[in-house]
Amino acid sequence: MKYFVKQMILGTTKILPIESAYFCKLQQSRNALVAAKAIEEKYDLLISNYLEFEKEILVQVAEQVIFSKNSYDDSYAIKTVMNRRIVNLLTSTKLYYDQMERKIRDCDFNDDSLAKETLSYFSREYDDHFHYRFMENLRNYVQHCGLAVHSLSLSSRLEGEDDTMQMRNGMGIFATVEELGQDPKFSKRPVFKECPEKINLVKAIRKYIERLSFVHSDIRDLIEKNLLESRSNIEEIISKYKSINNNDALGIYAYGVASDDPQGDVEIKIPLLLDWDNVRINLITKNKTLINNSKCYITGSCL
Repeated sequence: MKYFVKQMILGTTKILPIESAYFCKLQQSRNALVAAKAIEEKYDLLISNYLEFEKEILVQVAEQVIFSKNSYDDSYAIKTVMNRRIVNLLTSTKLYYDQMERKIRDCDFNDDSLAKETLSYFSREYDDHFHYRFMENLRNYVQHCGLAVHSLSLSSRLEGEDDTMQMRNGMGIFATVEELGQDPKFSKRPVFKECPEKINLVKAIRKYIERLSFVHSDIRDLIEKNLLESRSNIEEIISKYKSINNNDALGIYAYGVASDDPQGDVEIKIPLLLDWDNVRINLITKNKTLINNSKCYITGSCL
């Protein structure tokens, strides 16, 4: 097999011969960047579902203030929509975790050590944080047994004095030990013994996402060196091709043919573009680590 780089476009194009080892390096580099982009996309999906969960809380509280929704049907409707938000969120966290090991392997140029270390990050959070443990087990409960929200409260109280007095409105959603205990599998798990009678799901979810955010930050640090190298490898071949083709590298591919003829039938090819990798970089910029997320909340008060 012989390897070359050229533009896959109509018309005559310049052809750059490359060695087999160099082609393999380019292939490995692209695979790493593709996997890293997929990791960022899964995390973005997770964070987007979390944002929708937080938005839903504000929407429901605002509607309660404006429309005074106090009937059983109103409460049922709120529980339904909050369960939907939580199911969406937990599905995205499961998707994130399940695909992580395989994607990290594509970013590992030597062995499976990076994948093993990545899994240890999840184990660390599980061991160290009750709310992380609880949410992981709740996800399994939701998948196989029941819904997450077992009770809710829409509360209000006066704050301040005289002209500064305001009515504070909020919502609590809870899972209960009584309901979770109906599942014999959940009731036998160690985390069940740690649970209070009512588990504040808003607090638990905020803490859970905070810890997943720290895991993701560690994963970024773990694979950053390999990704910088991968991007540099592709930038290098783009630069080399531009130097022989009047600074034009639009639509270039590295490819292999069975014969010595660069115009022969293409057996394998890989695109040498980086515009799509810029999406990964933009997602990193967009989705910062959520430091102290569990200690923050949004208010509609006049500050």
